Amino acid sequence: MSIYFSMRLSRRRKLLWVSICLVAIPIAAFAIQEISFKPGFNLYTPQQDVQLGGQNAAQIEKQMPMLRDAAVEGYITKLGRKLASYAPDNLPVYVWQYHVVNTNDINAFALPGGYIFVNRGTIVAAQDEAQLAGVIAHETGHVVMRHGTHQASEMAIARAPLSILSGILGSSGSVAGNLAQIGLGFGVNSIFLHNSRGIEAQADEVGTYILYHAGYDPHAMAQFFQILQQKYPQQTIQFFSDHPNPGNRVKAVDQEIPLLGPPRKWITDTPEFESIKRRVESLPGPPPARH
Repeated sequence: MSIYFSMRLSRRRKLLWVSICLVAIPIAAFAIQEISFKPGFNLYTPQQDVQLGGQNAAQIEKQMPMLRDAAVEGYITKLGRKLASYAPDNLPVYVWQYHVVNTNDINAFALPGGYIFVNRGTIVAAQDEAQLAGVIAHETGHVVMRHGTHQASEMAIARAPLSILSGILGSSGSVAGNLAQIGLGFGVNSIFLHNSRGIEAQADEVGTYILYHAGYDPHAMAQFFQILQQKYPQQTIQFFSDHPNPGNRVKAVDQEIPLLGPPRKWITDTPEFESIKRRVESLPGPPPARH
């Protein structure tokens, strides 16, 4: 082999290596990091989550006005189940039932086992489907991280010695009855409806993960919370009481998104959302608030 040919071959190899490196740089810049979400300490089984959530949901439906509209409920259910299909730690036992509360207050909440309630006012306040999906994804995070029964477990231990607690939880009575014995009630004042800042931060993280993998703009969730604070201060008092702000949500979401993968062509809005929003706005107003 001539020296000239050898030099040309060496140069080609170098050019090939440089080309490979240049192609690899964008991939490395958006390398997907394996993100692990782990539910906290819990005395209850996922099956008991479903039982508790169902019993509490029945109480909520008696205490709060519900929007019984098949089109609206169908849309929320379809959107919610789509998002749940991308949730980490989504167990087959979860029921994923969705309900719309007939009130202009802007709020949403999740009960153990997959029972999610979205207020009518939240649908109207959302500017696009991605923002509404962000709210539901956040609540889905509460379910799969089992935040409700995690908090109930911590309160139960604080209120009863383990020797007594094991007897109560292991008795043949209903799970709801067992909770009542240690002073954890049901309904609108349930422990399941009040969260800590740490729990909210984790629900934001899981919600961001869900939105990204479902194809929605993951920034939309944090943007919606900002809109609430700026545009609807009076209508969101209950929301931020139940969902204390964990800090700079926008910054936290911005930091998480690159770990999930490269940017995509995000879904922001759909004709279905706009149609349902117009339908909700055209329905008779909600009943007067109970005092």
